[in-house]
Amino acid sequence: MKNSRRDFIKLASTGVLSPYLVDDFAKLLAIESAPRSGTRRQGPADNYQRWLWIELIGFDHVAADFGVGNFIKNTGFVPEAVSFLFASADFVHSHSGVDNEWVFPDEFCSYAARPASPERKRQPWTNRQLKGLIDQLHKHGVSVYCSFFDFFVDTEGPGRWAYQYREIRETSVNGTVYPYIHPLKRFNDGTFYEDLFVKQLKTVLADYGFDGLHGADGYTSGRRPLNDVDYTDDMMDQFVAHSDVKLPAEFGSKIGDDKGLLAERGKWVWEHRREEWIRFHVDRWSIFWQKVIDGVHGQQKKVVFNSAWTRDPFEAIYRYGIDYRRITDLGVDGFIVEAVASAVAMEPELSDEYTKFYYNALAMILLIKAHCPEAVLRPFTQIHDTTEQYDALRHIPTFVEREICQVANLYVVDREGKMGRCSSGPMCCLSDSVAAHEWTWLRKRWDLGFMDQPEAVVGATLVWSTSALDNQLSEYIAHKSWTVHKWLYELLLAGAPVAAAVPIEDLDRVDGPILVLNPGLLPGDELEKVTAYKKGAAFFIGSTVSSVSHASALTFSDPVNRTVSCSVLNTSVDQQVAVDDVNEVIQSATTYGSDPDSWTKSLAFVPVSLGFVNTCARVIRSEAKGPLVVSDHSDNIKITTLVLSNGRWRLLIGSDSFYYQTPAIQMPRTIAAIDVRSTFPGVPVRFSEDTFRVRIPGRGMVVLDLEMS
Repeated sequence: MKNSRRDFIKLASTGVLSPYLVDDFAKLLAIESAPRSGTRRQGPADNYQRWLWIELIGFDHVAADFGVGNFIKNTGFVPEAVSFLFASADFVHSHSGVDNEWVFPDEFCSYAARPASPERKRQPWTNRQLKGLIDQLHKHGVSVYCSFFDFFVDTEGPGRWAYQYREIRETSVNGTVYPYIHPLKRFNDGTFYEDLFVKQLKTVLADYGFDGLHGADGYTSGRRPLNDVDYTDDMMDQFVAHSDVKLPAEFGSKIGDDKGLLAERGKWVWEHRREEWIRFHVDRWSIFWQKVIDGVHGQQKKVVFNSAWTRDPFEAIYRYGIDYRRITDLGVDGFIVEAVASAVAMEPELSDEYTKFYYNALAMILLIKAHCPEAVLRPFTQIHDTTEQYDALRHIPTFVEREICQVANLYVVDREGKMGRCSSGPMCCLSDSVAAHEWTWLRKRWDLGFMDQPEAVVGATLVWSTSALDNQLSEYIAHKSWTVHKWLYELLLAGAPVAAAVPIEDLDRVDGPILVLNPGLLPGDELEKVTAYKKGAAFFIGSTVSSVSHASALTFSDPVNRTVSCSVLNTSVDQQVAVDDVNEVIQSATTYGSDPDSWTKSLAFVPVSLGFVNTCARVIRSEAKGPLVVSDHSDNIKITTLVLSNGRWRLLIGSDSFYYQTPAIQMPRTIAAIDVRSTFPGVPVRFSEDTFRVRIPGRGMVVLDLEMS
């Protein structure tokens, strides 16, 4: 079984997190010094912020300023914030002040105690040196956050604490005791771990001068999904008290370490009380984070929160018991969104849907923002992670460029009808050993992605309903129907032009086509609202709703799954639409009726035909009146179209192919001029009347501005 933060850092068979996961790092060559660019300070004129996630190994404990000056000179900008990754939660547990200097254990100084980076060997940092480093960053105007996982080293030693308390570890349904902390559990004396944690955390933040907490994996949800953990006596007592559920007598009382009864109990709860179990965790995690947020805010400091294992709003609830809306309402200061498509693009083992994961991630970001429109989102820009053994910036740069530009151009319509970006800027993961020219390359891509504020997005605007999300839980448990997220990323993969969403409360602020997924989950008043929409075509996709299909000008069903259909109101599309003759069925690798044990595996869903999804996307494209790919291999080319204030259209043209593609693209009107905004292709793009061709790099993106007559 794979257990690390990304499920591919292995733990020793004894359950001890190995301090030495990479061999002979000392032999790695140091990065050569690159020409230094001038430092740009983050200012109010900038329309995005840059956060950096980094380990202590990214700085130098022997330098007078701990290497801060050289680091900022190398980046070429002053980041708004730096979050230090200490990896082990014992960084908080073992803290006893900064008056007496002591040397940190290796796992505080680098993730999994890796012995070196390409830039330097791991150094033995002390608590006093860390405080000095934070002071130096503050002198440059950088906010500093602390972060750590639920990991700990399971042996006695300086700075080691959690190994003593077996009762607060995650325990699987089959009785495996994992070397991870379960933040919701209690000590043997009945006191809650979270109360000790919050007390220690407040002391850590105050003593070091941190500006806040960056809640990371294992604390912003459990490490393992709810079908696996935790059915021990402690968590079951909490569950029964919360939900008033009556357990069968054979395992309703204390069962201790009896693995057989534990497995029976877990199986019964998941099969017969699944919804109650999930909703208990939503409430329980909210209680935990209310204590954390109140405690940190009481110090006039901030809390940011990692999204739950790359999951959208529904799967965060179903798999881990995390409702982003609930966390937002508690007052969290922002989300760090785990957008990891770059890593998945290089490592198919990270997802059984690795060819779709880019669109999975885009849909996830869009839906989190629609669910929590007031929240600040900072999605990952994946650079590299030596411990987790990926290097997106150097191994798949065209994909990184595409992801940066596309993530920056997902939008949610606000209450005033304006297009609000989902992303407030990147969280760089991770940020050590990046050369100056590489920071320059990244900065230019961020500048390109966040350049200009569009007035509209050409395509369909997704209508989001929190009530439908709430109704989705029982529907999925009973029928395994496609969720809004599943429909959305499959449609994006098929080329549906959807890059904006609107909460249903603000639907009257929208013009043009709208997309309603799973309309049968909407309450009656919301269904009436979307069916009454008259300012453009309205697409209803999901389980058939008879009142919608009867009122529509166009309806077609999936020939494989007759329970789902697409109905279109207010359409100019031909009323006779033939579903594409594609016999392939879209079906999860997870066996129907079972649940995945990792975020790397998709949920089980009922089958839907690829031909039906492709036809839905084709009809949406036709109604959107945007650019169309009119050459061969069009399935690989996806276009996001922004309407700028000067009347020009900005086209973000991406390719799923590993090879160069040169598509012919037809515009709805005659082209007057084309300006290339991306670095590539580097030559003028020629056009004739309403059509042009442009070369797209493998897995990459080209950005063009078009003026039409």
